[in-house]
Amino acid sequence: MKQERINILEIIEWHSLLRDVIRNFWAIILAGIIAFLGIYIAEHSVYSPTYESKATVVVRAKSATTGAYTNLAASTEMANIYTKVFTQPSMKKLAAENIGLDSFNGTIKTSVYNSTNLMNISVTSSDPETAYKLLKSVLVVYPNVSEAVFSNSVIDVIVSPEMPVSPSNTISNSRRIQLSLLVAAAQFALILVLSFLRGTVKNERIFERKIDGKLLGTVAHEKRPLSFIQKLRGKKRAILIDTAFASLEFTENYNQIATKMEYMRKNNNSRVFTVTSIAENEGKSTTSANIAISLANRGYNVVLMDLDLHKPSMYKIFKHRESLVNELSDVLSGKIPPKDYEFFRYKKSSLYLAFNRKPCSDASEWLGSGAVKECIDAIKEKADFIIIDTPPTSVSADAMSIIKISDKAILVVRTDVVDAPDINDTIMTISNIGGSFAGCVLNDVYKPFTLFGQLGTDARGYHTYRYSSYKRYKGNGKKNLSEHLLDMEVLTSVKGNPKVED
Repeated sequence: MKQERINILEIIEWHSLLRDVIRNFWAIILAGIIAFLGIYIAEHSVYSPTYESKATVVVRAKSATTGAYTNLAASTEMANIYTKVFTQPSMKKLAAENIGLDSFNGTIKTSVYNSTNLMNISVTSSDPETAYKLLKSVLVVYPNVSEAVFSNSVIDVIVSPEMPVSPSNTISNSRRIQLSLLVAAAQFALILVLSFLRGTVKNERIFERKIDGKLLGTVAHEKRPLSFIQKLRGKKRAILIDTAFASLEFTENYNQIATKMEYMRKNNNSRVFTVTSIAENEGKSTTSANIAISLANRGYNVVLMDLDLHKPSMYKIFKHRESLVNELSDVLSGKIPPKDYEFFRYKKSSLYLAFNRKPCSDASEWLGSGAVKECIDAIKEKADFIIIDTPPTSVSADAMSIIKISDKAILVVRTDVVDAPDINDTIMTISNIGGSFAGCVLNDVYKPFTLFGQLGTDARGYHTYRYSSYKRYKGNGKKNLSEHLLDMEVLTSVKGNPKVED
C-alpha cells in the first residue's frame, strides 16, 4: 500500500459521486420538503404575529422659505436628532397617556433617508389597532418633547399612518422556498462529502494507495443490454465476452487476466483458481465465467465449477434453463463417482461446466469430509485449468475452505462497494489460512470523467466507438487436434454425444 502524496483530483471518482447523488436524491428532496413544512409549522405554532404602522415625515426649519429642501444641511441634522427624540421614554409615556393607555404597548423605530431630511417613523405592536393609534398619538404629542430641543423646527407628515392589515413578521412563500432550497443544498453537499470520504476503492489509483495486495487486472464498466422496464424491475444480466454485447475493451480486460493466469500455470503449475469476493453482487460469477471462456478460447481444457452451493447462479449466466442430467451435488454427496459426472459442454468449445440448479444445505459438510477436494483432484488430473466460483467470504466460511485446497485465490473487488480495510483483512486472512493469493480483479471500473469522453471523443478529439464483436484470440496454449480430442475423451464421461448449447 503506497502512501505517496497525490493530487486530490486524481482520487475523486466523479461517477461515484454522481451515483451517490442519484441514489440519495430522495433524501435531498425530503430535506427540502421537511424544511418547508417545518418553517410553516413554526410560523403557526411558536411565533407571535406583530403589526407595524408606518408614517413618513419631513423635518424643516421654521425659517425655511423655499420648500422642504431649503437649508438641507440644517434640516438633515435635525432629522437625525429627531430619530433619538422619538424613541425617548418620555415620548412613549405621553403618547400612551394621550389615548388613555397605562403603558406604551409597542416599539418605536425611526430612520432617515440618506442625505435627506425625510424620516420614517413606525410603531410595532401585537395588535394592529394599537399600533395605528400609538403612531397617530406620537405624531400628536411630539411637539411637547421636541420644543425643548429644537424650537425652530417643524415636522410635516407627508405619508399618513394606516391601519396594518397583515403581520409584519411573516415569511413569504418565496422566502420559505429559498430556505428550503438552502437546506436541500446543504443535504446535497453532505452527500458529496460522505461519498468522497467513504473508504471504498473507487479506481486504480485509490487501489494502489489503500490495498496491500497485487492488482491482477481491471475490468471496465460495461453497459447491460436491458430495457427501461427491466432496469426498473432490478433485472440483472451477466455479459459474456463471446457475445455480441461485449465491447472490445471489456473482452481484452479478461484476456489480459487470463494471460497472467497462463503465466502462473507455466511458472508454478497453478491450475486450480478460486474466484471469490467479500460482498454479494461484486461480479465474481461473471468474472469466473469470462476468465474460463478466455482460457478455453486459447485451446485449454477448462472446467468451471460453481461451488456457491447455497445460492447457485452459474446456470443463469450460461442460460441453462433445462434440467441437468445430474447435479454437481450428486458427485459431492457420493451418489455418483466423479468419473461418471456428465459435464455441460459450452458451445462446442473446450469449456466444461459443473454446476447446480438447486441450493444445497450440506456444502459445509462436504468440505469438511474432503468430498470437494477429492472431486477437484479427480478433475485436476485431466483439466488444464479449474476455475471455481465460491460464495462471498462475508456470507459463508465455505469460500476460505475452498481457497485452502486450491492453488491460487482471486479476489474480485467491485468499485465503491467494500471498504478498503475489509479488503486488506480478507487478503491477510487468505495468507493466514495457508492460501496463495494471486491478486485482485478490480471490477466495474469507470473511465475518467472528461469533457471529451462525454462527447464521444478521446483526448485528441477523435470519435470513439464500441465494438460489438471481436476476433477470438488463440494463445500459446493451443493444442493440436489429436491432443485436444484425447483430453476431451478422458475428461468427459458423457454417454453418447456431449450436451452442446448452440
